[in-house]
Amino acid sequence: MRDNMKTGEFYALLFPFILLLFFFSMDCVLPSNSSALIGIKEGDAPKEIILDDINGKSVNVSSHFGKKPVILLFWKLSTNNAFLDYSLDELRLLKNVYEKLHNEHGLEIFAIYTPLEFKDVSDDEILSVRKLIDVNEIKFPVLIDRGFKFFREYGVIALPSTIMIAKTGKIQFIYSSFPMSAHAVISGKIEELVGIARDTQEDEVVKKKIADTRANRLYNYALQMSRRGLQEQAISALRKSMDLNPEDTWSHNLMGIILWEKKMYDQATEEFQRALEIDRENVTVLMNYSVLLIESKDYKEAERILTGLPPAERRLKIRVHHLLGIVYKQTGRIDKAINELETAYSLFENELAKPHELSPSYYSIEISVLHGLSVLYSKKGNHEKALEMLHEAFHEALGIGSASSIEHLDNRHDMMVYE
Repeated sequence: MRDNMKTGEFYALLFPFILLLFFFSMDCVLPSNSSALIGIKEGDAPKEIILDDINGKSVNVSSHFGKKPVILLFWKLSTNNAFLDYSLDELRLLKNVYEKLHNEHGLEIFAIYTPLEFKDVSDDEILSVRKLIDVNEIKFPVLIDRGFKFFREYGVIALPSTIMIAKTGKIQFIYSSFPMSAHAVISGKIEELVGIARDTQEDEVVKKKIADTRANRLYNYALQMSRRGLQEQAISALRKSMDLNPEDTWSHNLMGIILWEKKMYDQATEEFQRALEIDRENVTVLMNYSVLLIESKDYKEAERILTGLPPAERRLKIRVHHLLGIVYKQTGRIDKAINELETAYSLFENELAKPHELSPSYYSIEISVLHGLSVLYSKKGNHEKALEMLHEAFHEALGIGSASSIEHLDNRHDMMVYE
């Protein structure tokens, strides 16, 4: 009788937490990203730029044109809690580039911030920009493009957009957005910009990637459309990209995700399997395929894949242990499920030492892990521990809500990894 009372009290307390988690569960939306600048092209002379930096000091960017290699990065703050934050990714890459090449090769980098709105930039927005720059220890100048003046003059229609200007004073290279596939392209073009000789074999790889730029841009457009829920537009662009580069693992991975979202599981399976034919060691694809298998209740195959994964970075390991926890939970192996979810939570806690590197989707995973642990502890009769886990999940939910990230809580989209 006493146990029944405890169980009833537990579920009475559990109910409002579940309601709150359900209330927070929403779809996220990404802004449209296209593929090129429309106001300027490679070979042109760059337009004159004079802007204030984040401290209000006027900076004449144009004074460096024709004297030094210069990189302009048009970027934005991520305000829609997207799993992908290309602007921040590229800022971090350029931070490392600047530290290596500024003094030795005279490379200048200017990060031109595009405000959230056309009207004047608020103090809070400037504070957010300054905090991001400080946390990531970015040393090159960050300028504020009030009124979108140079955003319009340069014809920027995608953020981030990178413009490389040679010592000759002419634009040498333009690239819009910054998916994972762009890292080698951008790095190679920067070395070319400052005159660093590349290893022949490595140079051939980069040349191949540059030759596939159109395919990459179509892929990136498809990626953004898929995250907005515009699946048909995404599929159309992705098919064109795959026609140009049929051996691209990431294209098949993305197509698999889109077909999975459309509940076309057989076709999604074919795409993930094709991606794995190209790259059998791709942890991201293996994990995504496992998600599909779990939803199809093929727990045996999902377990085989997840337990045989090659080494992965810690933040992917969090997802692996999370997925294994789900497999064991669904197959009645409660103790093993608890062990996997506790491991995932422990890894997540270690990542909190560098929260600026975590996207909101990881907090969604953490809440899902905590909620799963709560359910499992309840099944084992440990209601006190179950309530502790549920309270922690609720605490994280409130924390994310205060950071305007509630649309990622317990979001099904966060099960898949795009890149």
